[in-house]
Amino acid sequence: MRTIVIVGGGPRGISVLERLGSFLRDSGLQGSAEPSAADDKPVPSAGNVAIHLIDDVEPGAGRVWRTDQSSTLCMNTLADAVTLFTEPGSTVRGPVLEGPTLYEWFQLLRGDAVQPRPTDSDSSHGRKKAELFREFPPAMPADYEEEIRESRPESHPSRALYGHYLRWVFDIAVDRLRTIPGVTVHIHKARAVDIRPRNVGAGPHGDADAPVGKQEANAAQENSSDTITLSNGTSIDADATILALGWTDTTANTAESVLAASVDAHPNLTWIHPGHPADQDLGSIAGGHDTTDSAQHDPQAPRPDVIVRGLGMGFFDLMARLTIDRGGEFRRTSSSPFDLSYKPSGREPRLIVTSHHGYPYQPKPVFGSLPPAAPMSRLKAAVQALPSDPPAGSIDFSTTLWPAILRDAHAAYYRVLLRDNDDALRYALRIIDDPLTEPWSLHNDPRLDGLVAPADRFDLPYYADPMARIAAERPEAPHPDTVDAESAVRTLTEAVKEALKNDLAEARRGRESAVKAGLQVIGAARKTVAIVDEPGKFTPESRRRDYAEFVRIGANFGSGSPAFRTAELIALIDAGLVVFAGADPIVGVTTDHGDEPQFVLTSPTTGAHPMYSTTLIDAWQHKPNVNRSTDPVTRALVASGKMRPFALHTPHEDSAKRGDGSALHPTPTRAPEVDMETCRIIHPDGTIDPRVHMLGIPLQEMRADTTISPMPGTDPLMLQETDAAAASALGIARG
Repeated sequence: MRTIVIVGGGPRGISVLERLGSFLRDSGLQGSAEPSAADDKPVPSAGNVAIHLIDDVEPGAGRVWRTDQSSTLCMNTLADAVTLFTEPGSTVRGPVLEGPTLYEWFQLLRGDAVQPRPTDSDSSHGRKKAELFREFPPAMPADYEEEIRESRPESHPSRALYGHYLRWVFDIAVDRLRTIPGVTVHIHKARAVDIRPRNVGAGPHGDADAPVGKQEANAAQENSSDTITLSNGTSIDADATILALGWTDTTANTAESVLAASVDAHPNLTWIHPGHPADQDLGSIAGGHDTTDSAQHDPQAPRPDVIVRGLGMGFFDLMARLTIDRGGEFRRTSSSPFDLSYKPSGREPRLIVTSHHGYPYQPKPVFGSLPPAAPMSRLKAAVQALPSDPPAGSIDFSTTLWPAILRDAHAAYYRVLLRDNDDALRYALRIIDDPLTEPWSLHNDPRLDGLVAPADRFDLPYYADPMARIAAERPEAPHPDTVDAESAVRTLTEAVKEALKNDLAEARRGRESAVKAGLQVIGAARKTVAIVDEPGKFTPESRRRDYAEFVRIGANFGSGSPAFRTAELIALIDAGLVVFAGADPIVGVTTDHGDEPQFVLTSPTTGAHPMYSTTLIDAWQHKPNVNRSTDPVTRALVASGKMRPFALHTPHEDSAKRGDGSALHPTPTRAPEVDMETCRIIHPDGTIDPRVHMLGIPLQEMRADTTISPMPGTDPLMLQETDAAAASALGIARG
């Protein structure tokens, strides 16, 4: 019996399980291992295989999508824009198993027919999805009947409800595997805490007194499996291991260690550390009237201030948990779902919010359907003009791709703005495509005078950093030290609210918004650009400068929260429950204010006036970091010399120089290095590990598109990755 272990029971772990089943069913039930349509390599055949899946939170959903989290937390992805099934035409080696998207699953739960998709090659695809649903009928998820009934293709489903969809796919994968002769499946609700070559430190071939490196070398010669130890004491010998760990946590950095020491010295202070929103324990956060008797909550009672760092997706989750989940209610003030007021429960704190740039992510456009494809003809042409196999560190993103992205964004903007004036549009497009045009500052180009009013131009620098413009235009901006903290914060918050109202108005305009058309291009370009860069193709200078800025604003424009969250934020500002402190915050601990120690926040935007609280919440997450991971399996692989960070290289490294003339050496990233074809990890000496694979989010500085859920009709990279890992693991298990 050969053994394959999957560590991680979220979307990638489930997909690996399904891919293993598709390979094994195809070979085991048909009795052959024919080459796939994708290449000439034979698919691995079935045999006596034991498959173990390990997850300590919820096998079949994982930590992020677990089904017991608050239904207040919603997906940023649209219901009909996510799937976990491969599709005909996918570039996967294993057989395709057709299944419904999340929205199509809702349709089937409602008893509706699945309609053909634009990307379907024939009408049979909907029938096959319905057949799979009938073969594996799910139960209607409790407490979600209303949401399922009212969902549309463009809805943002609850994360827990997506977890139920994942559980259904998981159950299908397990059931299909268990029908294959010779295949067993074992599910472990535990954590993998160690991995090492079998018998290291014990047994006839292990020398418990030898150094770890010597033990590893001995074991590598005499063993062909790894022993994985679980938190419940179970040990599993694995012929092949696939790590689908998801968003792993990191140890504290220097600044956090200093802050933690101050907090530890003052028990009255509460610090909610950076982390996944559903995992952050907010029970200790006091509200306006901290009592267990809800009848005594006074909505108008004074509220304790809470300092919040982070204004991305995690902030909106925190905002919802501290309001809706505490009994507050958003009410419509008109027929529109985006005109809201907030009725407080009295259990809410007042949030003093800040971040590096000081302004929230852009709301997603409201199209009333799935979004239209972003036009990116210039970017596609720029990609086609690049060398077919460029060496690492050789592509100057700043001069090859970045101008094309910006020109595409301007073109999309002006096609909407000038859609009723063909002559003006043609002239604007000529300006955009003029090689002498500087696309970042095109809004200042004098050739637009008389064509487009200054207020109607696409001001990209503003959208890239709204707070910089807002702060500069406030009345007290030249002399911020002439007002007190509350006045400075109040004035800034009003200015931010007006900007947010403009953002929301543009989002509500959907296809009629020139702004959203332009910003959508920059968000949509991320996948194409990441594929070009994979792995590490951009020059160091362009990566540090323009590529880093592109990644930042691309996330701002393309990964913002649903528009209704911005509407809720505006209502909370009106209710006095959210105020803005500005950009570039400095947070510390002081004992010089009041009767007890306090966190103190200052921002140059508000004149460095101090704001105080006994509570600090970090509403964001660290990116996974192989050098500082808290995941015990990752740490074990690093400590045993089996894993190294992916490093960014330059062509002709021996002679490469920095601008100051100093030598330019490879730069380690936060991602582990893996073999791109098999997903197996790379040892420090450059050799490929014979058994251990790693997938997904921890590799985001090496692999493209690791944080995006699989979208139907796009041949998702995630499903290509899980398919490749499954094929590799089966090949190893077969020997």
